[in-house]
Amino acid sequence: MPVITALAIGTVFVAVYLAAFHAPSARHQPVGIAASDKVAARTELALNNAAPDGYTFYRYPDAEAARQAVTHDEVPAALVTDSQGTRVLVAGAQGPSTVSSLATAMTAAVGKPVPVKDVLPLAAGDSRGLSVFYAAFGVVLAGFLFAVSSYQIAPRLRLAVRIASMLAFSVASGVAVALIAHTAFSALPGSLAMITLVVGLLAWASAAAAGLLLRLFGPLGMPVASVVLLILGNATSGGILPATFLPAWLSPLASVMPPAAAVRGLRGAAYFHDVHLAGAVFTLAAWGLGCLTVQYVLDRVATRRAQTGFA
Repeated sequence: MPVITALAIGTVFVAVYLAAFHAPSARHQPVGIAASDKVAARTELALNNAAPDGYTFYRYPDAEAARQAVTHDEVPAALVTDSQGTRVLVAGAQGPSTVSSLATAMTAAVGKPVPVKDVLPLAAGDSRGLSVFYAAFGVVLAGFLFAVSSYQIAPRLRLAVRIASMLAFSVASGVAVALIAHTAFSALPGSLAMITLVVGLLAWASAAAAGLLLRLFGPLGMPVASVVLLILGNATSGGILPATFLPAWLSPLASVMPPAAAVRGLRGAAYFHDVHLAGAVFTLAAWGLGCLTVQYVLDRVATRRAQTGFA
């Protein structure tokens, strides 16, 4: 069983990550344009010919409106043409891979070299834009290990005590990771309190989800939780590439999984004026409360069955 389980998890991991990232291409990637109708139409046609269904276009009246859209995470890049010339505005905070691919595609669509201006660069301590992904991945892994070790050490622990230990773990995780990423390495700018909140909620949601899967599936809960949280959750988090670069069968998970919500919330808190922060907090809280509610119901049903002699 250990050989089969390990082989299955490893195979799923390799298959999912290669399917998602071996040759990523955009699907309905938002792109901004602030230019004349003629230039905008020509650019849209060129991009659509290069990648059908690859982009969704948003028109803006001027360069300032386009810049605001980029810095508030409405679009990761925008083509601007005005009296100062043609240029591409990008948010470096989206990550080098995203920015590079979009800048290259838009320059090719224009048909001549176009200067690229980064209007929202990454923090000095995060030159590759991967700190959000690493922070989220580490917290999800810690939440998974916390749930597994808790159930192995105390499988019959009362839910109230389990929740108390889970809250202690979540608070400690939020504080520790925020201090490391925000204060020690300056990898996540923004509000320390908001980063602590999002990280703590991710730890809570991950531990609660893994605990519920262990409660539902018993020994099989560990590989199931590995696939759901560590593989599917982190692959669709958007920490490596945006959800618009995921294959169609994976991208829907990016709107509901805890790692994806945390990545959106952390990026919003760090760079994009808290955009997506409220939605991330709601999603993570809903995961935690929902999983614990289901565990409570399962425990009550098991208790009643035991009391009536059907256990």
